[in-house]
Amino acid sequence: MTNPAGSLDEHALHAPPMSAGCVLVHALHPLSQAMFRRGALEGVRFYATPDHCEALTDQHAALVAAFPSALTPLTHAFSDTKADAIDPRTTRYLLVEGERAVELPSTARTIWLRTNGATGGTPSGLDLHLVDALPPVEGTDLDTMFTEWMAASAMKETPQLTDERFHWCDLNDVSAAVALMLRDPTLEGTYHFAGRRSWSAEETWIEFNAMVQRTLAGQTGAFGSEHLTARGVPAVRTVAVSGIGDEAHRPPLGPLHAFLKEVNGEGWHPKTPLRQSLMMVIAQLSERQAS
Repeated sequence: MTNPAGSLDEHALHAPPMSAGCVLVHALHPLSQAMFRRGALEGVRFYATPDHCEALTDQHAALVAAFPSALTPLTHAFSDTKADAIDPRTTRYLLVEGERAVELPSTARTIWLRTNGATGGTPSGLDLHLVDALPPVEGTDLDTMFTEWMAASAMKETPQLTDERFHWCDLNDVSAAVALMLRDPTLEGTYHFAGRRSWSAEETWIEFNAMVQRTLAGQTGAFGSEHLTARGVPAVRTVAVSGIGDEAHRPPLGPLHAFLKEVNGEGWHPKTPLRQSLMMVIAQLSERQAS
């Protein structure tokens, strides 16, 4: 039987024999949705409350249509697992740090998604730290920074830049790695997700500002030579996971790299260029301003 999603079947064929499960506690959070989009392709079965299932189905109609078994409504409260066929050996609860507290079963095995320095322990679960992931979650410090930069660029001004350095990574690369973790119900520990190399605020601003200017020129048709000139990014170099110097301040990538090396033979090698990630940031900010 041919699946209308075409190439999506390739991902489904690699699903583990015993389908791993994941309860989306904060299902409508952007990070939860990113993990759902990718995890469904990897054969993970997701659970959410009926109203959240309805919202997810509306927002990801094509995905749910292609993989209808990827999303199942819960018929009970999060704290009561007796009414649903949830296998506690293979099913975990995905939570987002900073969202409302939810009562869970005492035996619940958890996965926490945390952003930019958030702390907290999950001694019997997975603690996933997303550092400098793009596009940023609305309301975070990074989101505020890019919002201010967007306004400054529109006024052809330069914002106040700090000496901070960033290890940018794209949420698509992060969610692809997390999807593999969701497939392993026995995995525990703390893992950090970040780019391999660092970018200064000035380097990032130069790229961001140039792309905002091109976006604005495209909207108005007022292209100038400065918009058509290719500006080189700082030299891209291979940086080892155990890099030294400026990279010594990078979040520890060793555990993540080792896990992925064992699973896919590649390790942690983010594939999304910074310019592509910044375009998503600009698109997200533009959509917000238009609404």
